[in-house]
Amino acid sequence: MKPLLNFLASLGLVASTVSGVSGCAVLVIGAAVGTAVYLEGDLESHLNTDIYGAVNATNLASQDLQLVPVSRTGDANEALLIATDAEGRKVSVKLKPAGNRVTQINIRVGAGGNEGASRRVLAQIEKRVKG
Repeated sequence: MKPLLNFLASLGLVASTVSGVSGCAVLVIGAAVGTAVYLEGDLESHLNTDIYGAVNATNLASQDLQLVPVSRTGDANEALLIATDAEGRKVSVKLKPAGNRVTQINIRVGAGGNEGASRRVLAQIEKRVKG
């Protein structure tokens, strides 16, 4: 989590530098907040739904992607799906409330992480959130 905070802090520094030059600080920060960040094997993003909608979208997306569930745990504060993909890799999707109708999502595919596979999982979950 610390690398993410450092990343976000550096965005603030870049934004303040850019705003002094072109007045675009809000645009730079806004673009970064809506983006998925891949750090140390984990893909982190935010979904525009509460945790219950995020859990539902994750379950539907896991079926779409033919992931085989190993375990599902959760409550109103956190949910975790552990599954296996067609290549036998462990897929972990962690969900946490991050505000009013916003859920933080962390995805890891494989022991060391796989960015492309993680982004495919995220894209399918986002598709299911949008309906």
